[in-house]
Amino acid sequence: MTLSLVFITVGLTWLLLRKRIARRQYFIAARMLGWGADDLDGDRVQGFEKFGIFFCSLLILAGVIILVLTLVLRPPWGGA
Repeated sequence: MTLSLVFITVGLTWLLLRKRIARRQYFIAARMLGWGADDLDGDRVQGFEKFGIFFCSLLILAGVIILVLTLVLRPPWGGA
């Protein structure tokens, strides 16, 4: 159950900070791969942002699935 809450928390945090994270990821990737790091509002940054939205959606969905399966298969009120 704790794992699901961590997944949901990380996913929601990523969703809230996705623009900053995407810009930073693009800046680091541009430095490493020799791209032009001057264009921080370009299509590549939007691509990183969309990938981040996809990733945080997967995290939130996985967290919800784990939470539901934990509650269905091993409810906390059912005892050991």
